[in-house]
Amino acid sequence: MLIIKKVIIENYRLIKRADFRVNPDMNIFVGDNDSGKSTLLEVLSILTSGKRNGYAFDRQLKANLFNEEIRKEYIESIEDGSNGSPPKIILEAYCENSESNAKYKGTNNSQAENCPGIRIVVEFDEEYEEPYKEMINNGEIFDIPVEFYKVSYKYFSGEQVVFRNCPIKVAYIDTTRKDYSSLVPRFVIDNITEFLTQQEQIDLSTAYRNSRHAFRDNSIVKQLNQSIKENVNVGNRELAIDIKEGEVDEWKRQMSLTVDNIPFENIGFGSQNTIKVELAIKNSVAQMNAMLLEEPENNLSFSNMAKMIHRIVESREKQIFITTHSSYVANKLDLSKLLLVQNGEVFPFSDLDSGTINYFKKLPGYDTLRLVLAEKVILVEGATEELLIQRAYLDKYGKLPSADGIDVIAVGSLAFKRYCNIALLMRKPISIVTDNDGNVQENIINKYEGYLGNELLSFFYETDERLHTIEPSIVSVNLVDGALTESFLKAISRNGSMLRKNTEEVLNFMKTNKVEWALRVFDSEEKIEYPEHIKNAIKQYH
Repeated sequence: MLIIKKVIIENYRLIKRADFRVNPDMNIFVGDNDSGKSTLLEVLSILTSGKRNGYAFDRQLKANLFNEEIRKEYIESIEDGSNGSPPKIILEAYCENSESNAKYKGTNNSQAENCPGIRIVVEFDEEYEEPYKEMINNGEIFDIPVEFYKVSYKYFSGEQVVFRNCPIKVAYIDTTRKDYSSLVPRFVIDNITEFLTQQEQIDLSTAYRNSRHAFRDNSIVKQLNQSIKENVNVGNRELAIDIKEGEVDEWKRQMSLTVDNIPFENIGFGSQNTIKVELAIKNSVAQMNAMLLEEPENNLSFSNMAKMIHRIVESREKQIFITTHSSYVANKLDLSKLLLVQNGEVFPFSDLDSGTINYFKKLPGYDTLRLVLAEKVILVEGATEELLIQRAYLDKYGKLPSADGIDVIAVGSLAFKRYCNIALLMRKPISIVTDNDGNVQENIINKYEGYLGNELLSFFYETDERLHTIEPSIVSVNLVDGALTESFLKAISRNGSMLRKNTEEVLNFMKTNKVEWALRVFDSEEKIEYPEHIKNAIKQYH
């Protein structure tokens, strides 16, 4: 069994160059759309099975498999006459050393590292050097000439890879497609073999052949073939329609699966995905040691997704690679196993401190991936602050923060440090808006010691300790001569409900209806004033 420890990719699709380590058990790829997550699973499939999208990789060579930048450079070299060398694609899986894997060990890799592994190279075949030069000279080459390319599959020892005997046995489950990845047919055939004697299988094969014979003798089939005989003439040959002749075991491949008496193909997409993962996990113990899952949360209810994650976590005999957009999946499976994919580069989260990992594992509802994937981030304590910052930004710049790529995330003050730890690991600048809770020294300076002053982290808070939460802070800046402004009273009113109330009554209402008053402000045609720390927070990214 080969356990992958590192992957190197050169010039494949979105990835110009990637060199990253992976975990021996769980690997969770996260990233925005078109960041390269699916490309990584595709590469792993090619390395472990020689297949791309279920078909032999070497039969699918196209110019668009090459990294776009590399492809463009080659085309430009043809156009300007410099005629650069046709580019290569290199895919390498470096594996852990063990005595049982000695036969796959060698230095036949780009790092000259002496370890077991698999190397796949897509390169120009020198056998076609002369016709290639002739076509170059005649101006007949306009793109990467993949028709002159070859694909080599070798272990680091130099031995040819025969994937049928490869020590990495992989199941690739793409829940975004209706592709059963042979798991269902394999389940059917395995159970026929396990639970039926040889004589019983022979009897079923005979029954299958008899059913084919009965089909030929069906009156409708006979009528159809008589019509063909009378009306179709092809070279004086007699034509007829029949069931295809199959191999001895063809009947096994014609068997299918039903779920609660419903054909597998007719049950819901989410249920299909759940069963596919379950079958992959069952098969993997004896037959597979690696699993590739594309977005396991796809088309699943929350409860079914939770069950699936539990089954994946329980399965410890294999190396698992998952792509996901779900914070629940990432948190529950272990943030330390996260690999962030951005613009074709991979950044592992294995260095995240254990306290933060355990915190989010116990509270998997937190939107950790919103922080990971966001371009710019403002963290706030709750929905009240989130609504106010959104509206303050709208009043200032005429658009919501999201229009400028700013994600305002309500996480609760207890989680601020945990999110800061993730931001520091990623080298991602973030802003934090928080209350002083009546004591700046204790609740800001002491609490965030070690975080304040870091160039990546910007803290914004009310400096007046009398204004300990957002409500009194907002009220204070909307007072004129000791009375709340008419525009503010209108903004937090519903049908004029606040217009005759005094400041204390309004403040009490705000404290006991935190989200409601903020929502009224957000929806109001009136504009209000905002405290300096709110203004400074929204100016941070301008």
